[in-house]
Amino acid sequence: MRFTLFFLSGLFFLSSSFCQGVQNNSLASLQVKNAIEVYNNFTDGNAPIFNGTEYLYYTFNKEGDPFFISGAYSMGWVGYEGRIYGPEPLFYDIQRNQLVILNADSISNIVMLNEFVDSFYLWGHTFISLKEDYKKNLYNTGFYDRLYNGHVQLLARRIKTMYDKIEGLTIIRIFTSQDRFYIYKDGLYYLVTNKKEVLHLFADKKHEIKKMMRKGHLNFRRNNFQSSIVKVTAFYDEQIH
Repeated sequence: MRFTLFFLSGLFFLSSSFCQGVQNNSLASLQVKNAIEVYNNFTDGNAPIFNGTEYLYYTFNKEGDPFFISGAYSMGWVGYEGRIYGPEPLFYDIQRNQLVILNADSISNIVMLNEFVDSFYLWGHTFISLKEDYKKNLYNTGFYDRLYNGHVQLLARRIKTMYDKIEGLTIIRIFTSQDRFYIYKDGLYYLVTNKKEVLHLFADKKHEIKKMMRKGHLNFRRNNFQSSIVKVTAFYDEQIH
């Protein structure tokens, strides 16, 4: 406890010095950074990101999987109660809506508390936490994969459902993906499921978008829907700004 208070006091002192001595800006910044790193190393095993229940792995026969990209750990970061932690080993169970982190003991697997997770970065994707807001046309609280971030945004709500299939005396649980895509424009969220809805939302640049799509051979078929809508959203954003 004395060690912790010592570093917190030191950190406060260094931060104050930084504010008062602009001429020593570089030195003060380095001192503050070093103090933060030492304190973080000291408190690492007790960080709030490790508060949660242990993750329970699936033990039944299954086809497909419930994870985002993979159930193997991958290095990423977490925004937790306004603070960034990472890199940390993470994986995301979509079906249960559980973000899992490898505990500081490098043995147990901890389910993070969703209500405190602001965002996380995993497998090259940034997920942000959004709360339902009927005034903005958003009806589901959860983590949304931010696929494009500009004056307009494109987000995906990753969904995996599970159902049972019986083969002889064996029950097999099947996981299927049912992603939903949202465009955030002019303060509202719009669920888009096909080309017609996307073009309607971007009607003021519809002619230019159609021309771009023909030139780039874009289509909105199931296998190409995400990549096509990302390109169209980015193109529209460039056209309006």
